[in-house]
Order: sequence, then C-alpha cells, then structure tokens
Amino acid sequence: MKYSHAVYIVVLSGSAEQARTIATRRYPGCKVISLNKRELREGGWERQMQQLRKLKGEAFLLFTESTENLQEPLLLKLTTIFHRCKETVIADSRGRVHVFDRWRTWKLLPEAVLSIVADASILFLSWMALQVLRLRMKARQDLAKPTALDVAFLYPFAMDGVQSNGAMSHVAGFLSGLARCSVQCEIFSGRPFPISYFPVHELPNRRRFYVLRESLALSYNWHFVGKTEEELADRVPSFIYQRHGRYSIAGALLSRRMRRPLVLEYNGPEVWISKHWDPAKFLPWLRICEEISLAAAAMITVVSDALKNELMERGIPEGKILVNPNGVDPDLFHPHCGGNDIRRKLGFQPNQIVVGFIGSFSYWHGIGVLQQAIRMLLREQESGRLRAELRFLLVGDGLLSPEIREALEPYSKLGWVVFPGQVPHVQAPRYLDAADILVSPHVPMSDGSAFFGSPTKLFEYM
Repeated sequence: MKYSHAVYIVVLSGSAEQARTIATRRYPGCKVISLNKRELREGGWERQMQQLRKLKGEAFLLFTESTENLQEPLLLKLTTIFHRCKETVIADSRGRVHVFDRWRTWKLLPEAVLSIVADASILFLSWMALQVLRLRMKARQDLAKPTALDVAFLYPFAMDGVQSNGAMSHVAGFLSGLARCSVQCEIFSGRPFPISYFPVHELPNRRRFYVLRESLALSYNWHFVGKTEEELADRVPSFIYQRHGRYSIAGALLSRRMRRPLVLEYNGPEVWISKHWDPAKFLPWLRICEEISLAAAAMITVVSDALKNELMERGIPEGKILVNPNGVDPDLFHPHCGGNDIRRKLGFQPNQIVVGFIGSFSYWHGIGVLQQAIRMLLREQESGRLRAELRFLLVGDGLLSPEIREALEPYSKLGWVVFPGQVPHVQAPRYLDAADILVSPHVPMSDGSAFFGSPTKLFEYM
C-alpha cells in the first residue's frame, strides 16, 4: 500500500464523496485511496501502527462531519509521527481544513507529553480508586423523604453525541413519563441536551490535556459529581437515576456521597459490546466500572428478559431487577406529523415508494444486511426488472456509516438513497412519517447468545 503520489482518506463520519472531493481539489493528480475506519479501529493499537507505517504519500486525510465533535483530536494530530505521508489533514463537511506537517506536529510535543502523563496518572489513580470502591460500594436503600426534588436524572457523558438514536428516544420517553406524572426532576448532562421537559444543567468537560477518550471518561466521573453537587446545593433528591454507559460511575459516586438510592438503567453489558460490536480500550477498567455501578444500584431497570437473566447469572438478586420493555409516545409518533414536508425537502416524488430506516449505523441494527438488500433491489430497478420507483431514506450515523455510504454511493448520486445524517430527536417522527415502508433489520448475535435489546424503532415504526 505504498504510493508516493497518493492521498489516504479515513472517513470518521459524514460523506465519503465529500472527503474525496476535498482530497482531489487539494492534491490534484494524486491517487485517492480510501481506508476502512472500522477495520482500523478493530485492529488494535499494534495493527493500527503497522497500517500507518505502510502509508507513504502526499497526505493522510481524516474527514468528519464536524471537527468540533472529535473525541480524540490530539491523538489524530499525532498520527503524523507514525505514517510516512508529508502531512496530516483534518477536514469536515463545513469546509474547515487543518493541516499538520511534521514540524507543526513536533510543536505539539509539550502538550502531548503533558497529556500522556495526565492519561497515565488518571489510569493509575482511577484503578486504585476503583479497587477501593468495588470493595466498599453497597446499594443505598435509604427511605426517600419528601424533598423539593424527586429525581436527579444523570446523563454523565461528556463526549456522547445526543441526536436521533434509539438511546435518546428511550431517554425522551422516560422523561416524558415523569413529566406526565408531575414528578419534580432536574437533568444533569455532560453535553447539550435536546430534551426540555425539565430544567437542564449542562456540565461540560473542562479537562484540556488528554490523548485517550477513555482517560477523559474516567476522570470526568469526579468532575461531573462535584459539579452536580454544586448545582444541587443543599437540595437532596428522593433518588438518583442514571443511564449506564462506558466507564461511568457518576451515579454510584453521587449515591454514596448523598446517601440517596440509585436507579440504574442498564441497556447492555459494556464489556461484551466492546468485544463484539464497538471496540474499547482498557477492558479491566471498563469491567470494574460496570461492577461498581451494578453494586451501587438499589434498582436496575432493563428492557428485556435476556438482560434480566444476564444480570442474575452475574449474581444480581432478581428482586433488584425491573423489566421495563420499551414503548412509544403516540402523541409524538403518529401519521401525518410532517412527512410530506420532509419528502419535498429531500426531493421525493409522490409516486415514489420511500423505504425508511432510522437508528445507529452499527452491528446491532443489522445495517449491513440492509445495505446488501438495497443494492440488490436497486440493481433490479436499474436493469428495469423491478418496476417500482424505490427510494431509500437512511437516517442516522455510527461506526459503519462511512462504509455503508461508500457502498451505496452510486445510488446516492442518483438520489435513490438519501443520507440526512443524524437529525434532532424532535424531528425524528417527521422523517419516519415521510416513508411508505419502515425497516428494522436484525442479525443473530455473533457468539450465539440471546439478543438482549428492545429496539425503540420497532415501536416508533408502529
């Protein structure tokens, strides 16, 4: 894979076509070679370094929907040290381009050294703290006294994009239910939060020096808890509710410090997910964080019997687990809620049959199966053997998005497949209403285990 006049591109998110356009305009006459983000990510550190060392050319170009949402910006800049291209380029769909040659990269050395030391310190100190917490963490069963605040809802994820995926639909449904029951609730979030049923306290990450997002996620637990306590002041909620996530023990820490029960919303085993679907570093840290959160919870809510059984196999008492399957709010998701406007906006004609999908472009939604089906149907349509005027509307983003977009690019150029990307949660019903047929592909679990999800899209579609 060595071309002296080549540009290598990795699409982190967004349009592969737009990434290639930037590459060809900036480096005319160079061969543009696409690298697979998923394969690079799944290969592990050693293989990633080997792959980078093979690259020799004019530039290594990383393309994203927005440079503001990069989770590991310093790490991406430091790739210049490892590949043998003349420069690293970070570009986005808004036309912003940042170029780093070796000289500019070496100027980042003081920041890189400080960040690496900070990461190593956080990993060591958090490991020691987690060991102590695992031994001492117990679920708070304190009887909830009447207070001015019933629920403190925690979303302690500093780098988590909150848009149109099933996770946010689930969160919106839960908060909507609280609002209808006249519950006094406040939301504490690490990112801008798109749901306004209750007051939102945005608690952004302030840590500047880091290389790895896992280190940032670990240290953010203590920052988030401290800021949440400041916002609560002297108020004590009846209970704390947190959606479980990677490296997050904020709910467990806050429950212990405030002596309030924790209700943990558990949507899947993060260690299993990292091994089979979405790779993560530092699995021992990830495992112990999950153990602490489960131990701290007075109640654990799950969306399926499969998850309940998985927890019981791990020693969680059955009486501590509440199975609460997903559902849908018919006041939000119903026919004739703006679909015609979306059809006109996207250029769909009244006689065309629009097949829609919304969700994460990831393994658990079977998006790869859908891509194969789309190619098969549109080849039939292209040859004239299929008389229907099919169009496909694929809403969302995720790990597999770049390769799905690239595989279907010939048809997206024709307008037969449309990728709006992620859309605000409140707009999701309008996009579903724009479709004549809605699809939810699924695939067996890779290790033969029972599927533990309860896709919100199934209920929203209905």
